[in-house]
Amino acid sequence: MRRIMAVVVFLVVAAPAWAWHPVGHRIIAAMAYDQLSGKTRMRVDELIRRHPDYAKFTEGVKGNARHMARWAFIHAAAWGDDIKGDSRFYDDTRRDAKPTRTLAPFPDMRRHTNWHYVNLYFSPDGVPLPKPPAPSAQTELPKLIAGLESDLGWYHLVWLLHVEGDVHQPLHCTARLTKHLRDRAGRPTSDLGGNLVVVDGYTNLHAVWDDLLGVTRDEAYIDWMAKRLKKEHRKPPALSLDPNVWIEEGSALAREKAYAFPADVGTRDNPFRRTPAYEAGSLAVAHERAALAAYRLAAVLSSKLP
Repeated sequence: MRRIMAVVVFLVVAAPAWAWHPVGHRIIAAMAYDQLSGKTRMRVDELIRRHPDYAKFTEGVKGNARHMARWAFIHAAAWGDDIKGDSRFYDDTRRDAKPTRTLAPFPDMRRHTNWHYVNLYFSPDGVPLPKPPAPSAQTELPKLIAGLESDLGWYHLVWLLHVEGDVHQPLHCTARLTKHLRDRAGRPTSDLGGNLVVVDGYTNLHAVWDDLLGVTRDEAYIDWMAKRLKKEHRKPPALSLDPNVWIEEGSALAREKAYAFPADVGTRDNPFRRTPAYEAGSLAVAHERAALAAYRLAAVLSSKLP
């Protein structure tokens, strides 16, 4: 039984990051879309319709043309995660990566899993820090924003919807190294943005934060939460449209809020146990970051596609 449980814990802890869960991405997109001017909506609607997977974005959606366009935009925000299980695409980050056939009009069939995050490493106990790997969300976000007006604007838009939301989840902006988490050679190693931090003995820190906006994919829930976030958090008087600012904010919040426990906590032998105060605090951060992501996304689109 101990061996079985060890395997289960390992599989759960080593699971890949899915920032905010698809529901979180859709909530951010819904809130952002509703702030766009009619002209900007028309432009983003046209770009979404040009995407080869437009039929998937509207699958199961019922309503008039305006409703369909809005929900195509909302569903498109999760596309960056959806293709992780799509056989048309391949994981270009693997050493044994086997490229799949390029299908027009896609520029490539890579899953670009390293676009979803940036590891601004930190260590609370003095472990030497490596340089953040590239490419990453930090290197790609400026390109996605600049590419909105290009012939591949449909491709850049769908990726922007996703990655911009990703970096407003604090654990997509950093990773912790401690003397208590080591690789097979005995060297301190990254916790992969909290994916290797055991929480409550059965889940991991990254998954806890991913699910803070909810996991219910129902349209009514997504609309309700988008309205709730707008009510809870008014649009700031000034909005930074610099991805570096977004990422630095997220990294600081991760260190202060997500990793608010000692360096030796979060291992299989000593899992992190959430307190009511931690749960309340993390939920408040998640709501604030999601609302800010929506305001910033709307501002970027309004600026580039007026």
